[in-house]
Amino acid sequence: MCTATQEVSFLLVRLFRNCANIVFSSFLSFRAQREILDPSRALGMTNPCLGDYDAAFDGRRSSPPPFSSSVEQKKTSGPRKNRLVPRLVKVLALIVLTFLLPFELVHAQPLTKIRVANIGGTSDHLQVAINGGIYRKHGFDVENIQVGSSATVVQSLIAGEVSFAHVGAVPVVAAVASGIDLKIVAVFINRFNYVMVTLPDLQKPQDLKGKTLAISRLGSGDEFATREALRRWGLDPDKDVRLLQVGLTMARLAALQGRHVQASLLSPPQIVEVQRMGLNVMADLTDLDVEYAHYTLVTKGSLIAENRPFVDRFMRAYVDGIKFYRSHPEAAIPYLRKFSKQSDAELRIVYENLRKRIREEPVPTTGGVQTIIGSLRTDKEKELDPRRVIDTSFLTGAVAK
Repeated sequence: MCTATQEVSFLLVRLFRNCANIVFSSFLSFRAQREILDPSRALGMTNPCLGDYDAAFDGRRSSPPPFSSSVEQKKTSGPRKNRLVPRLVKVLALIVLTFLLPFELVHAQPLTKIRVANIGGTSDHLQVAINGGIYRKHGFDVENIQVGSSATVVQSLIAGEVSFAHVGAVPVVAAVASGIDLKIVAVFINRFNYVMVTLPDLQKPQDLKGKTLAISRLGSGDEFATREALRRWGLDPDKDVRLLQVGLTMARLAALQGRHVQASLLSPPQIVEVQRMGLNVMADLTDLDVEYAHYTLVTKGSLIAENRPFVDRFMRAYVDGIKFYRSHPEAAIPYLRKFSKQSDAELRIVYENLRKRIREEPVPTTGGVQTIIGSLRTDKEKELDPRRVIDTSFLTGAVAK
């Protein structure tokens, strides 16, 4: 029994053979009319392009089509151009089929199911691309799974429950330092993805001196970003301010609104909300010249070793998905509307803030991971070589192409 590949090959060769037959017959007809050849001479000509295709596919050899005399042709066929046009139309139609059919056959193949874990809003661009059919064009049926915490995301990846994960680099670096084989294959936000929000009377970084700043918890990414920003602004985070553990984003926003703290880092989607509350967006930390692997795409090193073509194909789809998100606000904004009561104008602001942060070429950098390593506490983590954590080979090729 023939395999699917062989059947496709046979079909394509048949199409090519038919095209050649029609072209060659058209040529003979044209030459017979042009030079008034003797019919027997025309019959004696053979088609060198066809060989034994009929024998290979039909179990028989083809015989040349019968020709009538040039006089009979003139009587029955009409003007030469009227006979050639239908033949040329057939040739063009078969050529189109020859190139179109393989494309349709490839895209008719079953989709590869794949699961990607993420935390909340870190996967907006992924879901918009899924909705837009980008991954299906690459042969993937992607299930986007929302998970509660970074630790759970990493655990689901290690356990093999998902093939890829959207997560911050901190738990990934910690896992690699402990001997777990994970690889960051993309960094789609390589800056601090925070804005510094303050009470209205605080307008510049120096106004933060002596104030209380909310953080989620000690050792968190937002604590590290707060400390780094304060140092960049000429303030000592241990002497010039007080850092208070408050909790996640909404808890910090409530603390600001209640004036229990004077400032806090929040994520960009809250910009419209905080401005509506009368709070001040003092600074956007993406403007700091600091590489920081804030949000990454991670997979297992064993998956890369065992099925590199699969990972390579997914990464090409991933790059196309990011490009789609960045260039199609008409697809992104309706998706954001599902999770917000904001107006379209406000959602446009949210989208543009997200868009400018997501890198069109999300190749991992050693600098972005090294910043993470420098924020960790144990000597074992601080001694980790960032090149052990990242794999740039997939996106280097995908972006180039």
